[in-house]
Amino acid sequence: MSNLLASYFTNSGNDITNNTSTTDIAGRSFFDIISDCKDFNEEQVECIENSNLEIWPYPDSVKASNSSFKFAISEPLVDPIRILINKYFGAAEAAKRVLPNADSVVPDANGLQILIKCGCFRSVVNLTYKILSSLPNEELYTSFSLQIWFIRISILLKTKFFKEAEMELKQFDNFEKAEFFYQTKQPGQIGTFVPFGLRILNAELAHYMGNSNESVSNLYKILSIVKKILLDLPQDSVARKVWNERKNKILFSISNILISRKNYSKAMEILKSIAESEYADKNAVWSSIGKLYATLGDALNASNSFKKAKAFSKENPSNKCRNLLNLSFLKIINHQYKEAFDYLQEADQLAPHNSTILNNMAFCLFYSGNLIEAIKLIESKIHLNPAKYLNESLLFNLCTLYELESSKALQKKQNLLFWLNVYAGDGFNETCLQLQ
Repeated sequence: MSNLLASYFTNSGNDITNNTSTTDIAGRSFFDIISDCKDFNEEQVECIENSNLEIWPYPDSVKASNSSFKFAISEPLVDPIRILINKYFGAAEAAKRVLPNADSVVPDANGLQILIKCGCFRSVVNLTYKILSSLPNEELYTSFSLQIWFIRISILLKTKFFKEAEMELKQFDNFEKAEFFYQTKQPGQIGTFVPFGLRILNAELAHYMGNSNESVSNLYKILSIVKKILLDLPQDSVARKVWNERKNKILFSISNILISRKNYSKAMEILKSIAESEYADKNAVWSSIGKLYATLGDALNASNSFKKAKAFSKENPSNKCRNLLNLSFLKIINHQYKEAFDYLQEADQLAPHNSTILNNMAFCLFYSGNLIEAIKLIESKIHLNPAKYLNESLLFNLCTLYELESSKALQKKQNLLFWLNVYAGDGFNETCLQLQ
């Protein structure tokens, strides 16, 4: 049951990560990372080009560019849920699965937006290939093409195609080619059109490939450049605010990697430095610090950190919910599961459909000796709102509970496929069902 315990601290993007994932300690999920992509269109790109030129050091040497893009994945990725439905229930049932795909949407930013919102991430990979491979040579290096690459690499990491993402990013030489700068294309203008988030993903990639030290080094290099940029920006300017927020995002990323490597003291040092920043959400950061102390079993410092988080609270449901979650953490580490459950129930009223809260409620029921009630709670929520609650971490925990509860666990896990057939996109990670 250790996986269920671990998920209490890692599920659904609201808690500290202790492994390689697409979630960070600030509670930012994968969807936050690519939030710009969700409402992205060509007109916005034009606006970015004209009014928000990105500052970045121009490369010292001009490297030769590729005449075409290279792809590690060019063949269409298939839908794993459809494959499982066909395996266990036959082709007739699989035929009921109807999803948008790379061939059913327009091959542009709006088509990508549709697929992302439906969770059809494998179709996003297919569509980005279709878009990028059709670009003429003169349009290979533009704001539009780099935004598409940002989406593609984000999705490859989300779907755990780490090796493929690494192969595809290599062709860009850390984005130090002259083609990535306005100076090359629009004389008189300076800056880069490489999305900042794409630079971060490129820096983090080594961590996903098992070389965390290289990722930390990459991120510190970017941090050094960001600090130099900040020195030249006017006080109280919008640009200064944006770059300070980016600096914090880099520090969060470094902290996540350090936590995954169990370098807690250095991670804590970085988190506390972020908490001192005027550009940070102090309630969120001090909550993260408290959760890290909680995972280390340090109840006193966890409590003190949560008090600081509450002191920086705003009168909104999000902060109130986070504070209640913090209180539940304190009860959990003291094995007071009934009291923790009560706090979580109150949080559930403030943030209905929050799968993190549901996961944690099930956790408390299980460790209170109420295995059947934990299963019923998750099942009832899924039946009430399958579109909201059918996510990988929640189903992984439910399937783990099935294994502990019944000899019919396999049948119960297979039955979850009926829900996924209707509500899950093709990016759903089917391994959470533990069918193998």
